[in-house]
Amino acid sequence: MKTKIKAHTMDTEITFWKWISSNKLALVTDTAVYHWSMDGDAQPQKMFDRHSSLSGCQIINYRTDSKQNWLLLIGISAQQNRVVGFMQLYSMERKASQPIEGHAAGFTTFKYEEVDLYICSA
Repeated sequence: MKTKIKAHTMDTEITFWKWISSNKLALVTDTAVYHWSMDGDAQPQKMFDRHSSLSGCQIINYRTDSKQNWLLLIGISAQQNRVVGFMQLYSMERKASQPIEGHAAGFTTFKYEEVDLYICSA
């Protein structure tokens, strides 16, 4: 059975979306990334603007770490008869982005002496 949870009209077209938790949806437009909580009457909140390196890319994935402090947008495009990957890593703490070349990545935590967060990319 289908049930409507919430509704919102965006000003721009959504090119990619993904559930990032049991109650939060990530929405990607040509210019920005939004998170939309299904709790209460919350509206989509802009997380960050897309980096210019992802302009014209087909978005293929969006990842966050478990605390949603690190956000990662992944896209691909065709250049000179090959597929090229571009990623944008965004820090919620620093409010800063870093473009990275690659087409796949994920976050993991590892405990040795202290708990550390790692990003693995290809």
